[in-house]
Amino acid sequence: MPFPTLSLRTRIPWIIAFIEGFSTLAVEVIAIRLAIPVVGSSIVLTGVILGVVLFALSAGYWRGGSLSAHWDTAKLRRVLARNLLLAALLYGALAFPFEALLLQNFLRWDFGLPLAIGSMAMILFFAPIYLASQTVPMLAELTNFDGKAGKASGKVLFFSTVGSVAGGIVTPVWLFPSIGVHLSTYVVFGVLIVAAAVVALDSYRPPVIAIASLGAMCVLWLPDRMLPQPDNLFAFDSPYQSIRIVETKKSNGRVERAFMMGGGRASGIYTDTGETSILYVQAAEKAWAETRAGEILVIGAAGFTFPRDVAKLPATRRIDAVDVDPAVRHIAERYFLKEQLNPKIQFLPISARYAVKKLFQDSRHYGFTLIDAYYGQGIPDELVTVEFFRDVHLISDHTAVNVILDKDLESDFALNLLATFREAFGAVWVSDVRHGTDELTNILVTSWPIAGSAPWNGEGTAYRDDRNSADRDHVELMW
Repeated sequence: MPFPTLSLRTRIPWIIAFIEGFSTLAVEVIAIRLAIPVVGSSIVLTGVILGVVLFALSAGYWRGGSLSAHWDTAKLRRVLARNLLLAALLYGALAFPFEALLLQNFLRWDFGLPLAIGSMAMILFFAPIYLASQTVPMLAELTNFDGKAGKASGKVLFFSTVGSVAGGIVTPVWLFPSIGVHLSTYVVFGVLIVAAAVVALDSYRPPVIAIASLGAMCVLWLPDRMLPQPDNLFAFDSPYQSIRIVETKKSNGRVERAFMMGGGRASGIYTDTGETSILYVQAAEKAWAETRAGEILVIGAAGFTFPRDVAKLPATRRIDAVDVDPAVRHIAERYFLKEQLNPKIQFLPISARYAVKKLFQDSRHYGFTLIDAYYGQGIPDELVTVEFFRDVHLISDHTAVNVILDKDLESDFALNLLATFREAFGAVWVSDVRHGTDELTNILVTSWPIAGSAPWNGEGTAYRDDRNSADRDHVELMW
């Protein structure tokens, strides 16, 4: 018996189609966002995830259409409900919780960036997308009341596509900023569970559906039991990055509060005095002191320790701090620094590429610029090109860049990044500001010679907007 043609139940197929489309695009956005702390934001990540999603969709459409042609209405409803339930379980208990871990392991096994992303996506996301996408042809079969398959398919695809539009917009624009990435995964899980329950109403009794739904929700707690949970003072996954505030006791006996981004320490202060504990920030402050610049630009605000320290000095007139993530200021003030920013600090929550162009158009000029936008294991590859550095050079007299490189500067990423900087600024000096024994270290790259720096005269291939392999080179360096 087909779906009733009157009352609210008439709309059920279109609601289910909308939910399927919404969940698929939301999953794609979430999958990309969860991978960014591991591999950074790049077109390779987006392209590979998109390819796997489309492959899974096409396979699901084909299989769903093949099966629906041979089954009666009752069986179609049961299979459709089962598919939506299984998709929700695979997303909530497996795909989302284990994505970063599996991707990290593939990189450690030298898979290479595209292969690592593709393998992870195929293992974790292909199956649930394949199951959920069978909804479209099955609903088309269920709603083909008058024998016009094209009309039924077109209507289902319309609502599925509208749902996809909503999922692609609502997830990053509203869900991520308001509830964070982690809870956004629960939204995907929840809407699929609701869809499965609604479809199952004509096949199973309400108590059975309620017990199955409750059992499915209980499965969400399994990853929390299986995966180690960090001891965070504060944690939030914004649309742009994963932010954590932690406190640890250092070897000198003092307690450090660290502002973590993408798995790496972006800022740190000692809790007893509030003084900056991160060596590269201290080195950047010394570099600024050589210029005594009154107008300062900071790209990559993180925990605001550099702007906070420099703003206290009489020579400083204004500091413009740029960070694409508007959440960092509130988090830094309330949970990290635990103090309001100095009025000299103007926070610009916009992208760095747009910021430097706008500042140039507004005739802003700076005696000193610190670029500290390369975080943890990831790197925004659009901020390591000749074009970006040239835009910075137009508004900055002295520019310093903090970046994690191999100590000997022999990796492709180190060679190419330094060659890129030199092409834009004319010369480049480097200084190891960590002075440790680790293979990777913080290198302060400057456009002028600072105390303790050395000129770099190596050879590399400059990164450009139209030819940029920085994401792959960086992954090879980090993993």
